[in-house]
Amino acid sequence: MSEAMPSWRTFPEGLPIREILNRGDQAREAGDWIAAGNWYFHAKRRGSLEARDRARALMQTLEMLADGGDLDAKVLVAGLLLESQKQLPRAVALLGEAANSAVAEGMRELGFVLSNGVGVPVDARRANELFLRAAEAGDGYAAFNLAVNFHRGHGTGKNFRQFTKWLEFAANLGIPEACAVLGDQCSAKGMDAEALQWYVRAARSSHIPAMFAAAQRYRNGIGTAADPVQAVRWFLSPLDRGNGDGIHEAIEMARSMTIEQVREAGRLSGHSDEAELLLRR
Repeated sequence: MSEAMPSWRTFPEGLPIREILNRGDQAREAGDWIAAGNWYFHAKRRGSLEARDRARALMQTLEMLADGGDLDAKVLVAGLLLESQKQLPRAVALLGEAANSAVAEGMRELGFVLSNGVGVPVDARRANELFLRAAEAGDGYAAFNLAVNFHRGHGTGKNFRQFTKWLEFAANLGIPEACAVLGDQCSAKGMDAEALQWYVRAARSSHIPAMFAAAQRYRNGIGTAADPVQAVRWFLSPLDRGNGDGIHEAIEMARSMTIEQVREAGRLSGHSDEAELLLRR
């Protein structure tokens, strides 16, 4: 891949949602609408409603760029149309133009549309061809989608070797869904230390089930020495995405922790205020 490849083309593994939003804002202020839109899409995939709204606010400008032939803009416009379930044939056509010009994101998104029959008949075989081309161009989400289809036998025969190959490819690029699945596979094989590493890697990119898996393993000392600070950290972290299911566990653990430990867990999770509330219970 080119050394001049824009940074937004690489999955922002481990970056906090706020930092991703900031990068989008900086690009927007600099007039780089394509970078801004892609940073917002990265944050939107993490569940950020702010990112969704900021991406939508770029629609008019992206439309003008797309009309002028900008292929990356066409992918972004198509993504916004698909999200709103409006003008689906146009969205598919825009993705087709980008895919035909070997834009990785266009190939991946058109593959998704064809794999799931969004506005078009399902064509899983063609979807897998697109996922493969995009994955070979370095797109981690395309690799994960391809792995899933090999596991399901969707558009191809079931092939565990190919499933593992593309799952590991996606996980090594930091795709959180792939990291979490790899964690599950390691766990099923009793490879607890390796499982924890993959869960933490997914958790750092806002994958909620992986956060809980990591928290429970740190609490119970599975694959590592018991670590209450890391456990409470990951029980609090889902609050980033409006999920408070770990609060009860955090409260229970905080009762046997020092003030310094609870505050450190709050700092690591980015939820220092919530950690202070734990100390009052």
